[in-house]
Amino acid sequence: MIALALMIVGKTAYGQDFLEKENLRLNWVFYDESEKVMLPFLENSNNRPVAIYLSTELNIGKEAYLMIEIPGNTSLFVDGKYIDHFDVTTVKYFGLDSLAREIGSDKFQLTLYNKESFETRPEARIGFKHKSFDSSINVNPITQRNIDERGDYLKIIILLVFAFFALLYALFPYELMDFYNFHAIITFRLTDTAINRYRSITKIQILIIVFQASLLASLLIIAFNYYYDPIIPGFFMELNPIIGWLILFGIVIILIFLKSVLISVISMLFGIADRVNFYFIEFLRMAMIFYSIIFIALSYAIINRLYLVPGLLNVVIIMVIVFNLIRFLILFFKFHRNISMKSLHLFSYLCTTELVPILIGLKFFIK
Repeated sequence: MIALALMIVGKTAYGQDFLEKENLRLNWVFYDESEKVMLPFLENSNNRPVAIYLSTELNIGKEAYLMIEIPGNTSLFVDGKYIDHFDVTTVKYFGLDSLAREIGSDKFQLTLYNKESFETRPEARIGFKHKSFDSSINVNPITQRNIDERGDYLKIIILLVFAFFALLYALFPYELMDFYNFHAIITFRLTDTAINRYRSITKIQILIIVFQASLLASLLIIAFNYYYDPIIPGFFMELNPIIGWLILFGIVIILIFLKSVLISVISMLFGIADRVNFYFIEFLRMAMIFYSIIFIALSYAIINRLYLVPGLLNVVIIMVIVFNLIRFLILFFKFHRNISMKSLHLFSYLCTTELVPILIGLKFFIK
């Protein structure tokens, strides 16, 4: 467990409230790709590293602190573990005696990562807070889960999802791969045989839908834990990620069921009740392919490149919006080729079953 008490202060605070003992500004190093070695990070040089490192002893003395100025758009790591990301330049204090007890070592390494590279060395000083400084104000302790174990729990969730996939593939390879049939998505001319295949939902397909719910729940729990400004940060950030994943899994199952009910009711109103399951499977197939690709990309980042996850989530949000628009168009042209219905009625039908639920969901989550 690493429990850090960090406090945001102004850039000039250390001059008045911080008694400097040692200046570490010249101690920053970086890994040189060409030389394959750690080198000092020098200013006014051609080196523009994206990651810089600072190692320091922790046995400085009781109540000693490391003060560091973290440049904007930078991620902070302690001993290789992700701590936080800072959009603007921020000054942080680290309690060194607390770190020594909790890390179990008398030395630690601090890493700053900025994909746009560093041009100047950040300030880094060791010293003591002035006695008149009230350190109990605005202190934000970071819990064990947020720093040390959050990524480990998410790796367990990823492993469970992949194990579920492997089990389904071993038992029902044909039915599972039917949900990953990309050719079926882009085929607009369908025979009656293709449509009649989905007159009813089979038990195996229900099991695959349960797998898809676990997949979507995994993406949501990753987003709630790593997106800098999540829609509902409080509740899920306070939970163990596995508990949060199970809760989201239940919610997604309910939403998928409600989606099928909505499709059934609206289809009966438009007189195309025989297309209900065909539409539902097409809807799920597109989601399965798209979100599986996203899940694989995020899984790789969590396992190998944790600092990439927040940036990927920003891209994923845009991709989800684009995906829903593309899915709407694909469904429109697919139905237009196979259903005798006016274009305006078909557009209204798809708006009711596709766009309206999305708008209701956004209104519910975004205040």
